[in-house]
Amino acid sequence: MKAFKFKLESVIQLRESKQAEAQQDHAAAGRVLEAALAELAESRAGHNALVQQLEEMQRATFRPAERDILWSALKYQKDHCNRLQHKADLAVKDREVKREKLLAAQSEHEAMLKLREKDELEYNRVAAQAERAMVDDLVNSRHAARQRPG
Repeated sequence: MKAFKFKLESVIQLRESKQAEAQQDHAAAGRVLEAALAELAESRAGHNALVQQLEEMQRATFRPAERDILWSALKYQKDHCNRLQHKADLAVKDREVKREKLLAAQSEHEAMLKLREKDELEYNRVAAQAERAMVDDLVNSRHAARQRPG
């Protein structure tokens, strides 16, 4: 009997490539998220530094114009933090979407591998059964040949 060959091997290869692509997309989304979070942390640190500077200014004597400049910078920094937070939230959602696609691709690939394994087990069972039948036929024909007179 010839060797087992899975008819849907090309589908397995396609699913493997989709899984690899989904892994790359998920990793890229993770890197984007990490960058967004780092940028947000840096912006928040800048905001906190401005808050600290304003507190120090209010303890000492200051000119109202300096305070207004600091308030404007603080407002800008807060708005910037909000924009970065929104960007990070979008990156989290994108990474979650990519994670779901990765899980789906992995599931589809695993399903095809299980189907191949099931088909191979069935093929091997049928081959073993055919081999037993062939051996039984051979034994029976020898036995029948010995039973013939002459």
